[in-house]
Amino acid sequence: MSGIYLYQVVHLAAGKPRNVEGHVAVLDAASRRLFGRPYAPGAAALARRIEALAAAERYPSGVSGFVRLELDAEGRERLAPAGVSLYKGYAFRSLTPAAVTLCYDIPFSEAPTSVREAAAEWARHEAVRRGAGVAVRCDRQGVVRDADDAPLLGIAGHTARISPGLASVERRLALEAVRAAGLEVREEPLPREELQQMDELFTVDHRGVTALSHCDGHPLMTLLAERVAAALEGLFPKK
Repeated sequence: MSGIYLYQVVHLAAGKPRNVEGHVAVLDAASRRLFGRPYAPGAAALARRIEALAAAERYPSGVSGFVRLELDAEGRERLAPAGVSLYKGYAFRSLTPAAVTLCYDIPFSEAPTSVREAAAEWARHEAVRRGAGVAVRCDRQGVVRDADDAPLLGIAGHTARISPGLASVERRLALEAVRAAGLEVREEPLPREELQQMDELFTVDHRGVTALSHCDGHPLMTLLAERVAAALEGLFPKK
């Protein structure tokens, strides 16, 4: 899809898409705000089309898969395969990359646009150049915003901290999972300099939980992030 567009990545477990209504709500709000038009495909109908695409792509039923949903300024929608997982359901991913902090602002809007995605890709490239695998984004005031375009949470003791941000499916799931894991949540600006005080840092995206091993050289643990990952998948009872 050319030009500026909005996007979401939908998680499918056993061939069934999760959180479709939430993804529609995110796209509808962003489309109204940025493009001046609603997005109302009908969650049930959209879910069937996502399932059909996954079936056509022969996604295996034993692991999760992903479908990308794009929406442009003219209201044109595109569904595209976005690969399969090594895991079944939301996972605590075995990869624990190192991260570096980078300070930059997203042009025009924090909404899930192709511009934001391109900025995150550039930041990831810069992180790799600096010997890390993940870019933690801080704004010009030094407040932590996200990491690799996903919500970033820090844990100190039994409290999880996350900076305020736009509503998203992943952010909502992250907060629900943290609370289900028995942790306190504080939604308040997280300054860059306080990352060194965190015991753990982890992101939550459409794949699950990714714990960071280091941030700016500071070593991190992964104990509670694994508990959060289990709680995240526990939000979706087995049928």
